[in-house]
Amino acid sequence: MKPVSKSEIDKMKALYEKTIHKASTKKLKKKFPDRPDIQEAKSVWVSKKELLQLLEHNEANGLRIYYGCHHESTHDDPKQDHLGLHNVIFVATLDTVNPEEPTCKNSKDQLADEETKNTLNMEGLSIVTNTYKGSGGDMVPICPPNC
Repeated sequence: MKPVSKSEIDKMKALYEKTIHKASTKKLKKKFPDRPDIQEAKSVWVSKKELLQLLEHNEANGLRIYYGCHHESTHDDPKQDHLGLHNVIFVATLDTVNPEEPTCKNSKDQLADEETKNTLNMEGLSIVTNTYKGSGGDMVPICPPNC
């Protein structure tokens, strides 16, 4: 990652708005005519606390961000529903080849299937809740509508 100036960020955001956001919003409005306020996502927000929890619970030294699209309804209020919208999925990664200088090439996603995850999240006889161990992070506030 490298530092990027505000002016460069503004240019990238404007190009996204003019191309992808505009076209995708038009398609979403056709696909979901019952949701006239629907707009494609422009950004997401996540707290430092949540990012650190994701990394710490997975003993990770990196983070991979996947692009995705919500395939199920996420909210009863159509204005808050993420169904059909682009999103990002945060996945903790671990580079065991060079842990002090992790690279994309050597980093492995720290995701587990449900059976393995249930085993990872057990401590003695009690099940640990609210943990990211073996999971990714999703359902962060999407803008719009949460701008």
